[in-house]
Amino acid sequence: MRVIIGGAYNGKRKFVKEYLDKLNVKNRYVFEGEIPVSTFSQEDYVIIGNFEKIILQSIELDEEEHAAKIFDKLSILDKQTNVICICTDIGRGIVPLEKENRKLRDTCGRLYQKLFAESEQVIRIWYGLPEILKGGE
Repeated sequence: MRVIIGGAYNGKRKFVKEYLDKLNVKNRYVFEGEIPVSTFSQEDYVIIGNFEKIILQSIELDEEEHAAKIFDKLSILDKQTNVICICTDIGRGIVPLEKENRKLRDTCGRLYQKLFAESEQVIRIWYGLPEILKGGE
């Protein structure tokens, strides 16, 4: 599994497209706000973005429990294919006033910690510039 993280509109999806183009990947499937349950092959690349929408579908769950459930689904998918998670950095130390937004930020943070720990590669995109945080190219 690979994780691409950065702020909103910082070039994460463009980076992933160019990366897969460079690898000449033909079979790529993009999912925004959902984790697919379909069966994929080892040659396929599944790109998942908009984790905020996934989290908001069950915001009433405990943050740790919710992050663990999402991570478990991603781990199962990662065993059958190549998974790239596109994560938007929504924290940056700012604490939202609304309870639901705080819970969203906290759940994202817990999920991202699990993803970063278990992923083979983590890349931060800062206004189009990639910075490798974990793993090589």
